[in-house]
Amino acid sequence: MPNKRLFILMTVLSALGLPSLAQPAPPAPGAPLPAPAPGVPYGYREAEQAGRELARAQYLASIVTPSHLKSLAEELLRRAQGEYQAGQYYRAKERAKASSLVFEALRFQEVVPGTPYPMYVGPGKGGRRAYEAPYRAQEAIIRAEYEAGYYRMNNPTVSQLIQEAKRLLAQGSDLARAEAAHRMARAAHHLIKAERGF
Repeated sequence: MPNKRLFILMTVLSALGLPSLAQPAPPAPGAPLPAPAPGVPYGYREAEQAGRELARAQYLASIVTPSHLKSLAEELLRRAQGEYQAGQYYRAKERAKASSLVFEALRFQEVVPGTPYPMYVGPGKGGRRAYEAPYRAQEAIIRAEYEAGYYRMNNPTVSQLIQEAKRLLAQGSDLARAEAAHRMARAAHHLIKAERGF
């Protein structure tokens, strides 16, 4: 009985020329994507993500002690704030992420300096993560160097972050330094993304 009523309703609607209640079919493969729904500001999600990254970087800036690299991270943060105000949300998000990662690297060195790698890696993710820290850092450095070369990135800050990551990793078996090196290399990666704009 409910199906019969629905059929009658659909017949009446189509006879009156009113739009059908059926959902539109998905676009065919290769067809252009539909425009955003009216009333929803374009780039709202990117603006929200950029705002979160800026807030995180501002918080980290408040808990890291002054240093040359902190000044560099603060300059990245200032530029990200300017890009956010100009509506360049993607660039702002990536530059703020780079700033946050530099602050995190500095924080690692402040809070846990000289923490050696565990001699015995027991079960669980914690021990494995500590053991793999220098390898993750090395992979991140290689990736940042490759991207800088591929995109012909001549930004001196990118080079400085990569060199700092290498310097930290070369200082020995130190968990804090390996994690800091990993974050410095990732900061270079996000800064490359901010500079190229995609």
